[in-house]
Amino acid sequence: MEKNSHHSFTTGFTLGLFSGVVGYYLFGTKQGKKTREKLAHEWGRAHQHLIDEGVLSKNAGFENLGDFVESAKGELLKKLDVEQTKPKASKAPRKKRSYSRQTKQKQFKGV
Repeated sequence: MEKNSHHSFTTGFTLGLFSGVVGYYLFGTKQGKKTREKLAHEWGRAHQHLIDEGVLSKNAGFENLGDFVESAKGELLKKLDVEQTKPKASKAPRKKRSYSRQTKQKQFKGV
């Protein structure tokens, strides 16, 4: 195994583990709920401060932190001259195959 792929796996595993812990804390605990509410409140204050300082325009349309992060990501990718990937269109749902018990028994030929 190459060294480079090993580090890539370790980094991905660590980031995934960290994301899972943070997600569990924020969405799975009472204290996490309080933290989410506090973050939402602080975002409101920070948003107003950014408008007052002239960093954001009043009609910027960032109602929540997610909108702001998405916009900032787009601007950063433009400045870095990186092409944004668009989400793939979802495929048509597959038909579920249903096998009855009798069908399975008919298919078995024995040993």
